[in-house]
Amino acid sequence: MNSLAEPGWEALARDPEFRALVASRRRFVAIGTAIYTGYLIAFLALLGYAKDFMANEIGGISLALWGGLSICALTVLMAWLYARRAGEWERMAQRVAERA
Repeated sequence: MNSLAEPGWEALARDPEFRALVASRRRFVAIGTAIYTGYLIAFLALLGYAKDFMANEIGGISLALWGGLSICALTVLMAWLYARRAGEWERMAQRVAERA
């Protein structure tokens, strides 16, 4: 395919593999956003409403700090999962682009 040629966007949008690619990415982002948002809201709620509980210490570190660190770990985990899936999405996009 010539890099200057404009693909047929209507035909591309009807391609089953393109639709599967879009659906897979949308599902991943929606689930990831829901999990991260839910986790963050739960953490913030615990900080606001369970202060005594979050002040407890494990290994000399408060649960509030462990919770904050776990949010950082969750961010790294989600980035790793996204990077893993991105390879699959790239292969799907290449197959679609070759047919376009």
